[in-house]
Amino acid sequence: MNALKDLDIHWKLFALWLLLFAPVFIANAQEAPVYTETVTVEKVQREIDTSGLLVNPSEQSLAFKTPGIVSSIYVREGQSVRKGEVLAELDKEEIEAQLEQAQSLHLDAERTLERVQKLYKSKVVSLDQLQSAETGLEVANSKLRIARFNYKHATIKAPGNGRILRKLIEPNEQVNAQVRAFIFANDDAGWVIRVGLNDRDIVRIKEGDLARIKVDAYPEQVFEGSVYETAAKASNGTGTFEVEIRVNPSTTRLLSGMVSRVTLTPSDYEELVLIPLSAIISATGSSAEVFTLDSQNRAHLTSVIMRDFSHSHVATLSGLKAGDTIVTRGATGVVEGRKVLPVGEIASLQ
Repeated sequence: MNALKDLDIHWKLFALWLLLFAPVFIANAQEAPVYTETVTVEKVQREIDTSGLLVNPSEQSLAFKTPGIVSSIYVREGQSVRKGEVLAELDKEEIEAQLEQAQSLHLDAERTLERVQKLYKSKVVSLDQLQSAETGLEVANSKLRIARFNYKHATIKAPGNGRILRKLIEPNEQVNAQVRAFIFANDDAGWVIRVGLNDRDIVRIKEGDLARIKVDAYPEQVFEGSVYETAAKASNGTGTFEVEIRVNPSTTRLLSGMVSRVTLTPSDYEELVLIPLSAIISATGSSAEVFTLDSQNRAHLTSVIMRDFSHSHVATLSGLKAGDTIVTRGATGVVEGRKVLPVGEIASLQ
């Protein structure tokens, strides 16, 4: 009899428990359990990865001033040279003849002027004749200077300590005036890398910003540098803005044309909303969707505009603000407008 009485009491207690707590579990059974995160705005330095070719900023073309036949070449491609060292010469027979002719005409003009000046003092010749003789000397003097200049520049000399990057002429070759004979680079000018940035990145970079550089020839070595100059106008061909990066001095042998991979670090920080990659439900181009929760834990599909990715997070431009709650995991069971159960609340019920 007592056993039946005790059983009746247990059933009554169970019924009371169901009355009080069953609705909670029934409701929770319909609410998808999810992991959430509160959105925060963070200050970040987003690096810019780009690439370009290593060049010497002092690269210049060397050429003969006058046409002629190449007589001698004294250097080869890649050779280091000292300032003033003779690189090549033209056959000077014709140029020497022109110089001698100019010298003779100049000497004759001097004698003529001297004779006319004496005659003018004796009032034998007129002032016009004197002035004509003076003009003749001036013309002869100009021709002599031109001849001397051409003779001087029938020889190409190194303008400084540097290296011959390219040799474009051969002995006995007929060359025209101002046609490139050598491409020369000065050793003291250092190295630069010219890269192209799009309009979103160029506004984040300014002169003095740091750069890390790797070249394919030295895969284990990192070179340091900085932004030296930024273009104010986009290139008509590529639509990008050219940025010149100066490479810090190094004892490593570098060559013009080496492919360089550059990581730029802007000195200014940006305030961005960063969310986990796992929060993205779908994405098309720069647009994506995430689930946010209101104060009642109801889920709402929210559109965001993405800017950049990392291995774990996405930087968003719009759609979220500090303090918003987003679903980071478990979104597969979430329905628009339905309540969800954050993992923290599930743990508190157990």
